[in-house]
Amino acid sequence: MAGCGGGAYTTGVFLPDPSGHRDVALGLCQSAGRVLVVLNARSAQGTSTKFWDLPGGTVEAGEALVEALQREWQEEVGFAASVGDLLLVVDGAKRTDSDAPPLYTWRAFIFEVHAPAFGAMSAPGPEIEKIDFVRIEDVPMRLTAPYQAPLVRYLMRGGLRHARTDWLEPAAAEPSSPLAADLRHLLILAAAAAVGETALVATEAAAARAAGVSLERLEEALLQIVPYAGFPRALAAFAAARPAFGPALPPAETTPEAPADARPALGAEAFGRVYGETAPRVAAGLAALHPLLPSWTQDFAYGRVLARPALDPCTRELMGVSILTALGRADDALLGHMRAALRLGASKDALAGAVSVVPASAGAGRRAQARALLARV
Repeated sequence: MAGCGGGAYTTGVFLPDPSGHRDVALGLCQSAGRVLVVLNARSAQGTSTKFWDLPGGTVEAGEALVEALQREWQEEVGFAASVGDLLLVVDGAKRTDSDAPPLYTWRAFIFEVHAPAFGAMSAPGPEIEKIDFVRIEDVPMRLTAPYQAPLVRYLMRGGLRHARTDWLEPAAAEPSSPLAADLRHLLILAAAAAVGETALVATEAAAARAAGVSLERLEEALLQIVPYAGFPRALAAFAAARPAFGPALPPAETTPEAPADARPALGAEAFGRVYGETAPRVAAGLAALHPLLPSWTQDFAYGRVLARPALDPCTRELMGVSILTALGRADDALLGHMRAALRLGASKDALAGAVSVVPASAGAGRRAQARALLARV
């Protein structure tokens, strides 16, 4: 499909807001009257805006707070964090107005972090621009993000243990994007479903329906989870999206399956369309891993799922890019699906867009790794 996901896009500028709720673990490292801070991007008015902040990030599903902080600290600052006491908890919400419902909510857990001499710490991670060591008295001039008032108060006056804060930001005009609105909904939905972000699945499915995305296309986005992330994640996603679908999908609105005897031929055709001249080599690579994998991949993943006509092949490949970025640790497969999306008509900017909409809960490092792969496409 020529021009799949077309539109103007500048890589690294558009940074869409998440939705739903997330827990965040941050580390406060102080030494000799200074605080360690990092410069990184947050979404403000729909664009990537740089703020100084404490190192840390989103807690992944099933992850302990301290484990999340240690992982994020290693990724952002480059050394192992020795985590101490919990100092402050902040409940936050981003809204377009004080009376508006939240765009998303968060709960930040700020822990004390012990570290060696500050001078030895200068290895910013892939999504961190700078590391600095700010004097306590300069904190109000450096920590200026809308959500940082409780942290600044804690650092300047102490005594605070829990606080609430709102980030008020008027709605901005939709920035230029490489993705049509309905496609963007499908990509977010698929990536969230793949990593078990069921709250985001529920809110995104409702938003997609409100925007006019058909039940058929939503159905396909969630069915595509099966060959990538398995039945458990797909079942959880359908359960979360049920309010948007209604009590059940009417049979008349459900795309029928191809007959069983037709699936091998459909799968081989879809497999060849995706991988082009490299299809024999990809099949040989699968066979080298196990002799059943080529037929299972073509008959089930392609013949039964990816060949379904409700979504075009280019859209499915962009969904594959979002899903594999969210899942992580699958560079070869992700690179293959990036190349397939280009072969089927997607632009490189659309690929960058498919990476950018992956929810933060999947891990910022996974988006960074996917962006690095784009250079090889």
